[in-house]
Parts: sequence; C-alpha cells; structure tokens
Amino acid sequence: MSGDIKDVKIAAAIMAGGKSSRMAGQHKGMLLTPEGVTFTERLSAEMHKLTDLVYISYGDTTPMQAEGCVIVRDIYKGCGPVGGLHAVLTRAAEDGAAAVAVAACDMPYVTADLYRYLYARLAERTGIKEYQSNPFELYDGAVAVTGGRIHPLAAVYSVGAAGICKTQLEERNLRLREALGKLRILYVDLEGTAYERMLLNINTEEDYKEYITGRSRST
Repeated sequence: MSGDIKDVKIAAAIMAGGKSSRMAGQHKGMLLTPEGVTFTERLSAEMHKLTDLVYISYGDTTPMQAEGCVIVRDIYKGCGPVGGLHAVLTRAAEDGAAAVAVAACDMPYVTADLYRYLYARLAERTGIKEYQSNPFELYDGAVAVTGGRIHPLAAVYSVGAAGICKTQLEERNLRLREALGKLRILYVDLEGTAYERMLLNINTEEDYKEYITGRSRST
C-alpha cells in the first residue's frame, strides 16, 4: 500500500436525487458548463479517472443518463441524501468495491484530484505504509471541510458505512450529519488549499448565473 487511491477497489457516485426546488424545477445535474456539457457529464468524466465503476444516484425519476454510468435507485424511497448514500454503498459492496467517492451533482468544479487528496490524508492518518492494509478497515470515510462547514457529499466512504445509514433509515432519522457522528470519519480541512473551490455548489438560479459569468461566490 502506498497511500494512492488506486491501491483499493473504489467506486464513485454522482448524487443526483434532489428535487432542485430552488432551480425552478430544473434538475441541477442537467445544467450546462461554459463548455456546453452537463454537470453530470463533467462529473462522470472526472469520476472515470478514478474507476470504471461509476453510479448516478437517483430517486424515482431519471432526469438523464451518462455514458459509462450505472443508475442506482434508492432502496428506501424519499429519504434524501441518507437514502441515496445507503443505496450506492450497498450497490458498491455488491460490486466488490471497498469504498465509494461521492460528489453532489451541483458541484461543477470537482475533479478526481479531490478524492486522491482525501484518500492520501486517510492513508497518512492510518499510517498505511506500515499497516499494509486498506485504511477503510480503520476509518469509515474521509469528508471534506472548509470554513468549519462539513461537506458530506464531497467525501470517500467505506462500503461498511451502509450499515449505519440503514439503521438511521429504519428509524426514520434522515439527518446525514447524525449518521456521520456514528461513523469513524476523518474530517479533512481544505481551507486555503487548491481544493477549496471545488466545494462550491450551485443552489439557485442566481448561483448559476454567477458561475456562468465567472463571478462564483466563495464556498
């Protein structure tokens, strides 16, 4: 083990099950970059730099497909991000992956390097060179943080985290941050790094106008 994300079998997931209510109903994964590709297509290209096993997490509808991606439906319907995360972690385990890199579909600056960095910090913390194993035996994930704000959909999770998600879903506790509190998570502060800008997400029509015109707000 060298601390490189290529050392483990990893899957990746674009989390796209939200209702996009603040975007006048337009699905955020279908928004276009200045280059004319959708956010989903751009994220798919980045995730495919990490793995051939790339999922798109949807709820009940399929706003769009992307070449090379597998659609994953929520097992527990209408349960928000916890339901989506549980579904992709469960599917990844079935596909033999050890972990899943996740990105919200409304994060147009994310690149594969973010997940390489998160994994490297995880391997560094666990002393992976000496341990000679995979860091997901000691941690359930690595989650990005900036300005004191946790970004649970800019993270790498062990497939084993599906168990906590399932318990919360069965208890109808849909708070993702409470699930994180029950997991062994390494929080990686990205403030001041080249990765901080990648955490910017597009929530509203005004955010999107600013992104297109190059005036995007800070995270």
